[in-house]
Amino acid sequence: MLKIFDMMYYHLATFNQRFSKKTSGWQLQAILIITVTQFMLLLDFWMIIISIFDITGKVSIYEKIIFTSMGLILLFYNMKRYEKKYQYYKSIWGAYTGNKKRLQIFLSFFIVVFAWTFVFILGFIFDKY
Repeated sequence: MLKIFDMMYYHLATFNQRFSKKTSGWQLQAILIITVTQFMLLLDFWMIIISIFDITGKVSIYEKIIFTSMGLILLFYNMKRYEKKYQYYKSIWGAYTGNKKRLQIFLSFFIVVFAWTFVFILGFIFDKY
């Protein structure tokens, strides 16, 4: 699973590199996008678990604290993992060309979009909103 996020980091950083002159700017944007995507995937799994076990009620303060701390832990972990390592991931993921590269780019952006839309899909299916 971490290999997918490594691939996403490389492709998102390459995409963001076009719009920013500073190296730290586009690398940090890619790290933040990956962190938010990972957090949204965790939230998706949490919503599935709540829906399967039919847990109702408001979100407690403990759940808010846990999710906030998980988000911060993910952010610090991703910063430690990806900061200043663009060239390393470029040597791994930049070697692909043709259809394999297009598939990787599609998967990178699909996972980001899917993580956001799946929350809304779960909300409409299980009537949580």
